[in-house]
Amino acid sequence: MVESATGEAGRRVYLDIEFGYVYGTCRAVMMPIEIGAVVHRPEDDSVHYAGEQFRYDIDVEIWKKVTDACGKTVGVATTVANMARGEYGMTYDHSFRVPDGAVPAAKATAQKAFTGLRLFMESVISAGDIPAIVVFAAAMEKKAFRTANVSLDGCMLVDLQREIRRHFKMKQVLSLDRLARLIDFSVDGSTVASTHFRYPVPGEYRHFLGAHRGMGDAVRTFLLAREYQEQLPDLEARIRALVKTCESEE
Repeated sequence: MVESATGEAGRRVYLDIEFGYVYGTCRAVMMPIEIGAVVHRPEDDSVHYAGEQFRYDIDVEIWKKVTDACGKTVGVATTVANMARGEYGMTYDHSFRVPDGAVPAAKATAQKAFTGLRLFMESVISAGDIPAIVVFAAAMEKKAFRTANVSLDGCMLVDLQREIRRHFKMKQVLSLDRLARLIDFSVDGSTVASTHFRYPVPGEYRHFLGAHRGMGDAVRTFLLAREYQEQLPDLEARIRALVKTCESEE
């Protein structure tokens, strides 16, 4: 169930899961490859970070949407990575197919990754004081939770992208890339910041703050939510200006 981000107060988990399709399976086998989470305590405005990479010696396709200045998807960029070997940005060949006999092994590896996802989620929400988990575009996370048999244990699942679209009555959703630019998201050494907020990041997570990384997108979602919750008039002015510009170009 997806609920409003303006509901019950309390700790919230801002979450992003990155996925990959096993290379050569025609997108038939998908698996989580990394996850990032930011736990925010509103009582003292403190944050806790948690993340994990699911490293298996298997080649996966990394599909990234390409958006225009208005946040509309205009294409997809695809590369190949092997998390266990630390190999990224390898060339993607759309005609490559794994042998049929390799598909069961690929599915077994994917299931191990989903088991890891379930264990990670259980560790994050085990305390029982998390009323909401906030993601940006919930479809993939909802599908992954079902596959991994993750119980949200009474937590609301908030889709921030849908929440923003509904609040501003927009025709199209805006991408996280575009909204991050609107809130002046930045990474500077040991801190992440938006227009009105700044938070420290521990050293072990500073190398994972890029766009379309689990921790990077979790942090961007968190700061976007902070701007939406606490600085709505300013964010609204920026979004209205963008929407007006985009609609005039249609």
